[in-house]
Amino acid sequence: MTRIKGLLAATTVLLMLATPAFAQYEPWPTPFPATPAWGDYDAGHVWHDAAWWWDSQPDLVKQHHPEWWGEFDNDHLWHPAQWWWDSQPTWVRAHHPEWWGDFYQGQWYPATWWYQYQPQWAREHHPEWWGDVDHGVWYPAGWWWHFRRDWVLQNHPEWWGNDWNGIWYPAPWWWQFQPDWVLEYYPDWWGDYYEGVWYAAPWWYQYHPDWVRSHHPDWWGEFDDHHYWRPAGWWWQYHPDWVRQNHPDWWGEFDGQHVWRPAGWWWQNTPDWVRQNHPNWWGAFDDSKVWRPASWWWETKPDWVRQNHPNWWGDFDDKHAWHTDTWWHDHDAAWASQHHPEWKGDYDDQHVWHDLHWWAVKNPASALQRHPEWTEAMRESATRQHGDQQQALERQHDVQMQELERNRVQQQQEAERNRDQQMQDLQRIHDAQAQALERQHLQEVQKTEKATAERANEAKGNGQWTQVESSHTQQTAELLRRHQQETQALVHKQAADQQEAQRRNIAQQQELQRQHSQQMQSFERQHTQQMQTFARPSAGGGGGGGQPAHR
Repeated sequence: MTRIKGLLAATTVLLMLATPAFAQYEPWPTPFPATPAWGDYDAGHVWHDAAWWWDSQPDLVKQHHPEWWGEFDNDHLWHPAQWWWDSQPTWVRAHHPEWWGDFYQGQWYPATWWYQYQPQWAREHHPEWWGDVDHGVWYPAGWWWHFRRDWVLQNHPEWWGNDWNGIWYPAPWWWQFQPDWVLEYYPDWWGDYYEGVWYAAPWWYQYHPDWVRSHHPDWWGEFDDHHYWRPAGWWWQYHPDWVRQNHPDWWGEFDGQHVWRPAGWWWQNTPDWVRQNHPNWWGAFDDSKVWRPASWWWETKPDWVRQNHPNWWGDFDDKHAWHTDTWWHDHDAAWASQHHPEWKGDYDDQHVWHDLHWWAVKNPASALQRHPEWTEAMRESATRQHGDQQQALERQHDVQMQELERNRVQQQQEAERNRDQQMQDLQRIHDAQAQALERQHLQEVQKTEKATAERANEAKGNGQWTQVESSHTQQTAELLRRHQQETQALVHKQAADQQEAQRRNIAQQQELQRQHSQQMQSFERQHTQQMQTFARPSAGGGGGGGQPAHR
């Protein structure tokens, strides 16, 4: 993603945190508040700090206290985020940018501390610290997603993020460590870097709106009545009629889980569905594999659009916002007809205007019956859209194969770690059994020595010594044989598991290839039928998508 150079030097940023800067905010309490001491009581009402909980019951911490940020060091000692920020800040920035907080007088304090004692300062200087107050305590977004999911979806769907290994991580973490995964599954986690920190689209619209409009017109959204910027998904969820009236070009649809996905997600995952249902969702993937809508391309690379996609009809309004030809016909049909007579189209039976490119896909036969003069233009449009769709399907297949390969590598690495752990566990069991046998042998030796000393019978003592040593030798040999058998059995099982994983991966590859071949064959058949429509005289009917209305 594009990185924006900061306008302020690092020294200026540090000065912002100096004591005089807080004069305009709330006074500090007396005595000065200490950093939060994370911990809780166990079932016996004994209090333990966060380190104890993370070491003894990590799953419980992930479930009930995801806000207890911290990590184990190389000696398996858990330290809270403050310790890491104070001792290894570079490591934290590289591995845990989601541990929100800031320094004051040389010491780091977490976001919850700042929101408790300097909430106004935190809101103004760190809007990227997503979270809110519950019963007087501020909790980060991860806590809210775990305990108040419905509330987040309604009030802050822009707190983008997802779980990994039982812990919720915000969008900046994902963009830093898993950018390909984000592009594939959540391309609408819009944002960019500023002075080394990733900020989401609401922050950019709040503080740098001109830059956003110039560089990212594809970050769809608007300010609500409280001047809080909401992404398009929120508007489609709670004010769909307003969107249809004011921003019908915020293309997207709800998926099977009723999560609104932008057009880029659909082009990434189901391009054939887009072609059949929304051929007017114009756009293309850039060099960074990010799908950009036509408005972005017209804003940033208009010459490229004119050369490669002249069928993306539209124009800029008086605020330099690009809109499609459909939008213009809905809002100012007279202006569109006067300034762009080349925008050919007609109304369907629901009195919705569509251009000839839409008709070429949805219902070419009906369109040709009323507009036979469109034949050549529609044929050319269908050919161009066929090429775009073909590339999209090939890209979808490549992405699926790459995802399968990533999963294979991850599973292989996980299997290798499991194999090493299993061998270590088995070795520890063997060592413990060997030590137990040696202790038993030592006890028998001591018992024999005592018996020999009491009887003073050398011949009988020698017999007992021989019996003890012989028994120990047999037991040692038996134990070694059993250890070898268990080790070999584990090695054989691991090899079989590895072969089974390889077999499943090959089968998945073959299945993806089979699906892709069927998809391409069906796609080519549809295109052939479509082109045959333009080759024969129009006779009306067919195709779906409504009929051109008589006006």
